[in-house]
Amino acid sequence: MRVQLEPVVSKKSGHIFEKRTIRKYIQDSGHCPVTGNDLALSDLVDVKANSTVKPKAAETSSLTGIISMFQNEWDAHVLEMHLLRKELDSTRTELAHTLYQHDAACRVIAKLLKDQEALKAELAEAKKRPSHAPPAAAAASAAMEVDSGPGISDAIKAKMDAKSGELSKGRKKREVSAGLAKEEAVKGYVSKVIPAHGAKDSSMCLDVHPNKPLVVSGSKSGTLEIINTDQAKSVCKLGSGKSAGHTKAVNRVLFHASQDLVVSASENVRLWNSATGSPIKTLTAHTCEVTGITLHATGDYLVAAAVDRTWAFYDLETGTVCQIVSDGGGAVGAYSGAQFHPDGLILGTCSADSMVKLWDVKSQQNIVTLPAHGGAKISSLNFSENGYFLATSASDGIKVWDLRKVSKQGANAVAAKHYEGASARDARFDFSGQYLLGAFGNLVRVWQAKTWNDVAVYDSAPRNTAEVVSVAWGHDAKFLVSASLDGSLKLWA
Repeated sequence: MRVQLEPVVSKKSGHIFEKRTIRKYIQDSGHCPVTGNDLALSDLVDVKANSTVKPKAAETSSLTGIISMFQNEWDAHVLEMHLLRKELDSTRTELAHTLYQHDAACRVIAKLLKDQEALKAELAEAKKRPSHAPPAAAAASAAMEVDSGPGISDAIKAKMDAKSGELSKGRKKREVSAGLAKEEAVKGYVSKVIPAHGAKDSSMCLDVHPNKPLVVSGSKSGTLEIINTDQAKSVCKLGSGKSAGHTKAVNRVLFHASQDLVVSASENVRLWNSATGSPIKTLTAHTCEVTGITLHATGDYLVAAAVDRTWAFYDLETGTVCQIVSDGGGAVGAYSGAQFHPDGLILGTCSADSMVKLWDVKSQQNIVTLPAHGGAKISSLNFSENGYFLATSASDGIKVWDLRKVSKQGANAVAAKHYEGASARDARFDFSGQYLLGAFGNLVRVWQAKTWNDVAVYDSAPRNTAEVVSVAWGHDAKFLVSASLDGSLKLWA
């Protein structure tokens, strides 16, 4: 029986020998059996080799078997690739979520650090003041907690309730005017430039008289003009000549529906005789810029909102302030607009920090807070006459809100429609509630107020070369007016 010997290799010569035989020879002679050179046992290297050769697989013995084997290997390769891609997609998704969470966390941290720095600065400022002087914020808060007027009396509240009931009942039965302009007519409106305020001045805000063919325009220089739309020319100037006007740009103007009265808002609120152009009185409850004014449906009361985040309720007949209400709900942006709901019991305010707030006028309580535009500055808000919808305009476009859903969803409410693509400075529903008009970038646009589809885009010559800042509807939507920053005031009919 032959014993299988393990091979070894000589480091010096590279020859392969049987391990047992070469060891004995070297021990006896100390030389390599092939070359005769000196060789030690430490010069040997063990070589490990399989004693048997594995037989070929049975399937490789035929062409069909080889093809089948290749097919199996291919299938295994494809399956492995599919699993790897699936795992890669899963990893990408997980990475995306992780990056989003990281970004959100960074934003929160940045905001907290900013708030921390602001608090540190406020604390440092407070330490510099004498111990007997309260901080400015606390002083302002204390001042707002004290009624600055007699308050909204029970008699005023009863009058508001009666008017609300009357309007609500009439609104349910009110039919759309037979004279309302049809969509085809609105699509065909063309523009006519109306000269107003002079070449070096420009209109900043507009309002149309609900019963007369008159438009009032407030300018950048602080003057006002009343324009007859039938004649397409200015018929009365307010705040010029002997009657002192505003010292700053006019932010809002309003016609009174039943009196020869125009209200304007700038560094204060002023009342004007719309027939003679003479000033009537100045309302000075606010000592800062007033950015929003709105008349109650009774025509007897006015609310003015200012940049100090307060709104004042005035009695128009006496010119006295009944109540000043401070926004103590964590608002940080100045008020940029205000409007009464058509029923007169709810007030809407908007601000530069993208917030819309609805107030119960009788209790002066904030009932809904809506972060409407995700950080974009809101320029205006406008209620539809049917009381169901609210339009807000901001630097990210125009949004329409269904108040029936907003009242339930609050801060989580989603806009019924968002017109994106351009900065918007103004948006208004017509009295019938059938159309929505918007100052959309440098264009004037009209949408249908039920389907929210486009009705008209006015961009024909002479085209506005700058952003449109204010728009307003005429009676029965028979015409509309627009003002832009290039100084042009246009009548579309």
